[in-house]
Amino acid sequence: MLRSIFVLMILFFCSSAYCAENNLKSFYFKGSYFGAYGNNIGDFSGKEEAGNITKKVMSFNSDEELVEGYEPKYTPGFAGGGAIGYQLNTSRLPFMLSLLLPSRIELEGLYSQLNLDDEEYGDKDKAGYVELVRSSSAAAGTNCDSKWKTATSSSCTLQSTTQQVKRWPLPWGGQQQAGFNAVNHTSLNFTGAKAVFKIKDEGFHNRAMLMNVYYALNTNPYIVPYVGGGLGLTKIKFLGKSYYAPAYQLKLGAQYTFTEKAQIFVGLRRFGIFYDEFNNILPTTKIPVGDAGILNNVIINSQFHENYHYNHTTRVASTTATVTHKFSVYGLEVGMVYNF
Repeated sequence: MLRSIFVLMILFFCSSAYCAENNLKSFYFKGSYFGAYGNNIGDFSGKEEAGNITKKVMSFNSDEELVEGYEPKYTPGFAGGGAIGYQLNTSRLPFMLSLLLPSRIELEGLYSQLNLDDEEYGDKDKAGYVELVRSSSAAAGTNCDSKWKTATSSSCTLQSTTQQVKRWPLPWGGQQQAGFNAVNHTSLNFTGAKAVFKIKDEGFHNRAMLMNVYYALNTNPYIVPYVGGGLGLTKIKFLGKSYYAPAYQLKLGAQYTFTEKAQIFVGLRRFGIFYDEFNNILPTTKIPVGDAGILNNVIINSQFHENYHYNHTTRVASTTATVTHKFSVYGLEVGMVYNF
């Protein structure tokens, strides 16, 4: 069945005069390792899908300071794959026709990952910390111990005041008394803690399947330069969600034949996706709906009281977010081909 599929693909690429069985050299199996040394990730932007409430993106830089924007760095993890293909013998074709026809057609499966670069961070969790900052009304009513409050606010702000109350003489006479009665107010002020949509970045993970074609320059029986490309589909995991996206790759390299059935190759490869919008992103901690009451725990003369102050706005419950982030990597590919 698999052989029939490949033969049909080859018939699609070549003319009937040269697609006889003797022009088909062999099936082959290929294994490869890909060492990425660069990437083109692009700018990071995001917004909550609960409404037009996102003002900006904040993150920790390598100095562990919270700054506007997010420009993560990634380091390559394991990347490799395997392929099964059919090699077309174009050596006996006219030169111009041999330039138009691919020398190889293959189906390739690969796995790759990019991990977050956190080497410059003392607190590794801060390298992947991202928050979508809300407008004031949507972020209101947040307690200082909430897991979804912004990292810019301190845990609590302690305010202590002492009110001096003067005692006046009694109006019906008697001994005049003057002095002060101290009333102590200690308040834990939560007004600086705003609700934000928090996301954790753990890098990219890809599982892809692509159909590749290669064009070779057969000027030497042992060393054959080639250029190739492929299209397919990848399942990419990013920000805790998995998505399917169209993928592509471009290749340039050379193949060396050292036995009749085996070759090794080395070349440059670029892999990317035609997709840069990731939706339905969940927050690390869901933000509940709530009023804009700012809680002040007040201690008056050693007695504990809870007071709320309102500003007539409402905290918006979190749903999901949409993030825009491009993805492509490039690097060196090495591997081996074995002909059946």
